[in-house]
Amino acid sequence: MERDSEYEFEEDTLSDSSRKRNIQQRKPHKGGRIIREKPTSLRELQACPLAISFFKHHSCFDFCEMVERVKFHHELARLFVTHLHNNEVTLARITFTISPAIISEATCIPDVGEKWNKGQDIDREYYDPYIKARYKDKMKRVFPLKFLEDRFSPSMKIIIKYFTCEGRFSRLYDYHIRLLMHFTRVRMMNIPYFMFRNIEKMTHIVKRKPYP
Repeated sequence: MERDSEYEFEEDTLSDSSRKRNIQQRKPHKGGRIIREKPTSLRELQACPLAISFFKHHSCFDFCEMVERVKFHHELARLFVTHLHNNEVTLARITFTISPAIISEATCIPDVGEKWNKGQDIDREYYDPYIKARYKDKMKRVFPLKFLEDRFSPSMKIIIKYFTCEGRFSRLYDYHIRLLMHFTRVRMMNIPYFMFRNIEKMTHIVKRKPYP
């Protein structure tokens, strides 16, 4: 539901000369080709009791079961995103309206908690419980998954699959920590609002460049 990275979004706005300069300066990495994984099974979730506990406490487990039943329909998703305008889309002569309240009704996830989106910053002090001690002085806005405490890594991967839909597991961002804060009961977050804002951003990006 979201772009590959903030970096890619910024590059789309650069001039050709600036983009070429950035490509020349970019360091090689071993991350390989990004593969987006759409969650169509509860197998990985069921293998992680901690994630199940997180999701059930925040009324998100039913949503994951719903995703398993419905699966992912690539063409329908493409039509939905490319025709979405002002939070409305008409498919097969049926008009759908998108809002946090409607997402809450569809997913059974309560429309409550702090309205937070990916553009907001998080104080570094909130990172401490989740980051390995030897990496705390190396923290930046984007950081490798290996920085995360081992006990949180399996849950983080499942959260990414079901609630950020990037399919990228090698690096994390501020909002991943914010989601962990929510699911570990540190600071309540409005998940339907988060999903709604993700859909808005995804729509703008997809309309600027072809949907795969």
